[in-house]
Amino acid sequence: MFQFDLSLEPLTYQELQAELEVLKGLRKNQIKYSCISDVLHAFVFIGLYFSHFLGGYSVLVAVAISTVFAIILATVTRKTLQLGDRIAIAAIALGTTIATGIILNIMLNEESIGSLVAGLTAGSIVIVGATLGRRIKQVMVAIEEFKPIAEDDHARQELMALCRKHPKLDDYRELAVQNLRPHLTYGELSAMRAWSSHQALSNGS
Repeated sequence: MFQFDLSLEPLTYQELQAELEVLKGLRKNQIKYSCISDVLHAFVFIGLYFSHFLGGYSVLVAVAISTVFAIILATVTRKTLQLGDRIAIAAIALGTTIATGIILNIMLNEESIGSLVAGLTAGSIVIVGATLGRRIKQVMVAIEEFKPIAEDDHARQELMALCRKHPKLDDYRELAVQNLRPHLTYGELSAMRAWSSHQALSNGS
């Protein structure tokens, strides 16, 4: 994923647009894979319903359980998955599989085979949501960071305050202007904010 590096010369407008197009292409592919996954999972549930292994209400229950956990994992996991994160995802997916199977088989009196397949499908939805859904979220956030702060008064004031405090950041801003980019992006502002915080910690130590 693209990261703004303040130690390098600011991107020109054309370079910025080129990086943005790469991210948009990545988003398009990820959404395509997500749609394919959704269709495959939907076919499984439709097959269970029309084969009379599951009732309509049971299908909705299985979809609801898996979707809730998939959304939660897609939104709360960190940018880089650590071993503990992967173990947690696997455990939640397994728990979703077991819980879905038990609810359908015991509480809703569905057949064992239908409950088992529905449980496995629910676990698969959780895993896809925690991985592919998380990647889509990251790309969407990255695309937002390419937006200029031109019309955001609060962001512009914060930027100018950082530049007044740190000449290095002001030099970066001046170089961006020379590269025909009078307004920096939200990503560059975030990088400046992080750089300023790091400097403060370094000076404090």
